[in-house]
Amino acid sequence: MTAEPHAQPQPQPPSFGDVLNLLLKSQARENPDKPGEFILPTNQEIANAINAKHGAGAISDETIRKIRTGGIKSPSFAIAALIADSFGLPVDVFNGRSETSQKVVKEVQRFLESKRPTLSAEPEPQTVAVLARTTRRLSPGGQERVVRFAQQLEQIEAMENEASKRVAPSSD
Repeated sequence: MTAEPHAQPQPQPPSFGDVLNLLLKSQARENPDKPGEFILPTNQEIANAINAKHGAGAISDETIRKIRTGGIKSPSFAIAALIADSFGLPVDVFNGRSETSQKVVKEVQRFLESKRPTLSAEPEPQTVAVLARTTRRLSPGGQERVVRFAQQLEQIEAMENEASKRVAPSSD
């Protein structure tokens, strides 16, 4: 009898809140006081916009907050429909397993990457850019493995750094 290989865990599809937060991130406006920083719509602003269209009391800012933070994992169809309508999208967009959701999420992520490059004090090393381009061509499972390998390498380097601090002679 041979041991079965460990099955790779499948990445979790985005939750309703994950998709909502991503859509809101795509609508964030640039902070006029801090270029490169973006301001997300508040829960109250979102609720106000939905209520203006569908009538007072259709949704509360507290409901929006709970969805965005994961307190409500799966809102009722009526609430989901209100939120989807506010974006002009079908409700299916918030079902992370649906083809529609996967396409929209991918496009919004691509939009965010192209419109909002990360600002840093120093340019990205060439090796990091090559790694990012190569990783984008991998399957989602392959991308998850790269993340795990990088996290493990980070832990190993931290342990090596800690060990070298203990071994280094003191300068007394």
